[in-house]
Parts: sequence; structure tokens; C-alpha cells
Amino acid sequence: MTSFLTGGLSLCASASTRGERARLIEAIEACKAATAASRQLDALIAMAVFPALTELSGVEAGIWRQDNGARVRALLYSSSQSAATTLIPPGCWIEMAQGDVIVLGTRGEWYGSHPIDAIALCIAALNARLAEVADAD
Repeated sequence: MTSFLTGGLSLCASASTRGERARLIEAIEACKAATAASRQLDALIAMAVFPALTELSGVEAGIWRQDNGARVRALLYSSSQSAATTLIPPGCWIEMAQGDVIVLGTRGEWYGSHPIDAIALCIAALNARLAEVADAD
């Protein structure tokens, strides 16, 4: 019976990891396609990084309401480099090279290129997070 439970838990974790991976990929692709910063993009990034947001009621793009009425707001990831910096996984750092943003860590380096610097940083940071999810498999 123990091995059955253990096997079931790993299947749940695997399904959860697939969902997390899909949300990160969707956010990365949206960042690459973006022509401007937007609250819709900020919301998509926030939901990729904080999946529990998908369970809350949406008030408007980038704002959710908790059951107790409190509101949760996505940071301005697509327009603020300071906000985008919070997406960088622990233990990683940022460098710039020839107009690209690079997030580096012990597991590798991830590039972000976009005319909007904050979005370039989002791309690199989200790719680093995606690599962490892949390593967890």
C-alpha cells in the first residue's frame, strides 16, 4: 500500500510540474511577442510564477480578490526592471551583454532579448525558472 501511495504522489507532482512548465512557457512566449508593457502581460507572468493566483477571482488585469476580500496585485513586471528582478530565482545573478540580459546561476545561463529591457529580463528570469522546473522532474 505504501508504494501505491508513493507512486500516486509522484504522479500528482508530475502533473503539477507539467502545469507549471506550461504556464511558464506561455508567459515566455507572451513576453517575446509583446510590443509594449501591459497589465495583461504582468498578470500572465504572475500566474506563471504564483499558480495559486489562478484560483482567485479576477478583479481586472493583474488584480485578484481573495476570499476575505483582500486584493492581490501583480507587480509591474513588464514595465519595471525592479519588479522583473524579483522573478530571478534564488542563487542567480544578472549580467548584460550586447543588449541581452543574461541570468546566470550554477545550473546555466539564460538569455532574454527584447526592445523593452524589463521584458528582456522577464524572458531570461522565466527561462531560468523553467530550467529549475525541468530539473525537478
